[in-house]
Amino acid sequence: MNHFRTELTIDENPNKISYKSNILSLGSGFSHLLDEHFLQYNIQVNSNPFGTIYNPISIFNAIEIISKKSTPHYNFYTDTNGSWNHFDFHQRLNADSREELEASLTELISGTHGIYKKTDFLFLTFGTAYAYKLLSSNHIVANCHRSSSKNFEKVLLSPDEIVDGFRKVYPLMNNVKDIILVVSPVMHTQDSITLNAVSKSVLRLACHMIKNEFPHVKYFPAYELLVSDLRDYRFYQDDMIHPTDIAIDYIFQKLVEAYFEDEDKKVILEIEKILDSVNMIPYNPQGNESIQSLKKAIEKIESIQTRIDKSDLLEGLKRRISGSV
Repeated sequence: MNHFRTELTIDENPNKISYKSNILSLGSGFSHLLDEHFLQYNIQVNSNPFGTIYNPISIFNAIEIISKKSTPHYNFYTDTNGSWNHFDFHQRLNADSREELEASLTELISGTHGIYKKTDFLFLTFGTAYAYKLLSSNHIVANCHRSSSKNFEKVLLSPDEIVDGFRKVYPLMNNVKDIILVVSPVMHTQDSITLNAVSKSVLRLACHMIKNEFPHVKYFPAYELLVSDLRDYRFYQDDMIHPTDIAIDYIFQKLVEAYFEDEDKKVILEIEKILDSVNMIPYNPQGNESIQSLKKAIEKIESIQTRIDKSDLLEGLKRRISGSV
């Protein structure tokens, strides 16, 4: 039989995620897309507590801050048009005064530190190897916060710089059962398509080097699943950059197959198959076919006996019937 695509098979991970595992996820916007799947099954995942972080060095800085429960660096606060931010944190973490932001970040770090100590699986999703260096300190920032471009230098991180950065924080992650690296398949076209390819190559090589040096580190090939396995524009949204829901579902199912305990894996894949059949029908709150498919899906999912909490998933499907989503 002829095969018309190169399907990627992932080796099973010895350490398994279960419905009661604690997951911490740090990194680019793509991480949110996978985290949403964890959350719909009520799996405990803390997703980007410092906000979206795209470059690996800033992700490693976040790990250091969280693990040591460090005070945010005093010199990295910035005021832009009356809104205070910090260069190690996302723009959504802001305040009207420096004192208010300091208090808010201190509370956030303390809470995240408590979560970190209980973390079983740490997902680190790298978005780009391009980063911005604060010229006054040579510090790689997570966000420039619309500060003057004169304050920064745009740099392309090297694989060695990324590996060195990981090497420094690796001892701080001894409590974590598994560290899982991911390269986001979302293109960063602001750097141009050709330079995006350079950036992703750097990230992929760095992950390969880290995995070879640290045997307990895993690599989950989300990038390859979209670019080399699915590799078709029908799996991209209209912007031709972000993956569609179908693509995300496929990538998540591959993650479940390789990383989840058998009991939970069987249930989640069964539910995902039911959801796939629903999503194949164009959503129309007033359409009878759409409503009937949702009702059948709810009945099937409710009948599945499992230790996984399905309440949020079922509530979401019921809201779709009512037309509120």
